[in-house]
Amino acid sequence: MPPPGGGSTDPHRRGRRPVLLIVGLALFAMAAGLFFLGRQADQAPQQEAVRLQPAAATAPDPFTPSVAGPVPALRAVPPPPAPSPESGKVQVAGHYGSEPGLYGGTGRASTCDARRLANLLLRDAYKRQAWAGTLGLTPADLRPYLTGLTPAVVIMDTRVTDHHYREGRARPYQAVLQAGTAVLLDRYGVPRVRCATGDPLRPPAAVTKKVIYTGRSWRGFQAEGTVRVLPARQPLDALVLTDVVTGGRFVRPVGGTGATDRNVAGTPVSSAPLVTVAAVTVAAVGHTVTGLPLSVLAGKAWRAAEATWTCCGNGRPEREESS
Repeated sequence: MPPPGGGSTDPHRRGRRPVLLIVGLALFAMAAGLFFLGRQADQAPQQEAVRLQPAAATAPDPFTPSVAGPVPALRAVPPPPAPSPESGKVQVAGHYGSEPGLYGGTGRASTCDARRLANLLLRDAYKRQAWAGTLGLTPADLRPYLTGLTPAVVIMDTRVTDHHYREGRARPYQAVLQAGTAVLLDRYGVPRVRCATGDPLRPPAAVTKKVIYTGRSWRGFQAEGTVRVLPARQPLDALVLTDVVTGGRFVRPVGGTGATDRNVAGTPVSSAPLVTVAAVTVAAVGHTVTGLPLSVLAGKAWRAAEATWTCCGNGRPEREESS
């Protein structure tokens, strides 16, 4: 005889009903959570990190210890103007690596030891493979390539693609090298090594998202004061550098380490004491290094409007971290 009220006599069926209800509620909660997370992600501003690299500071997971020599102190310069709040974007000017005055140094003094860097990399098969592959080289190319580079310092904050060495691989990230950073340049005037870390450098990638600056900032940094370097139209035999102590100009043959430096007129550069860096400040387009506009030191106007490139959504670091 069926029970009163016509209820089921199957105890298993009665036990499954609460379980199904709980599972259904859990699935509903998961679906709702995923929906709201998706909406949050869509509404959140798209961001990309660019790390600020002070001139002499190390960075996480460097390829080698520093191979930078004494770096001349840049003369103090006024900070660049604040970004225009109406524009909402900052233009990073492109400059050809052949432009006189884009780089600096001190006559007859090298700011980077390329031979030591080659020795350090060649001791570690994994590092040399990762380093060489970053620039499209083979490990056998490494020593002749590095010793053919030219030591100099950037005299404007410069955007690059830097690389960590992590888990046996070169990991790229976007960075700004502070003015006064020691680098090695290739025959097209493009920075290829950051000497404080031995890291390989490539030209910067275009940033289309909102920039969040990480790392340690420096006095006077402004995003619109940064530049990127375009390869010279043809291989160079020499680079015209600005003496960051005197403000004069001198010529350094490509691959030279200082001994073969010449004045612009062609006479050898006399030896001068090297001033160790005490404080480095940014040099921006249109401002001065030694009381003269950069365009005068360069001997011609900067191509600031040529190949400009939108990089950032604001002009100041939004977040600073200890490096």
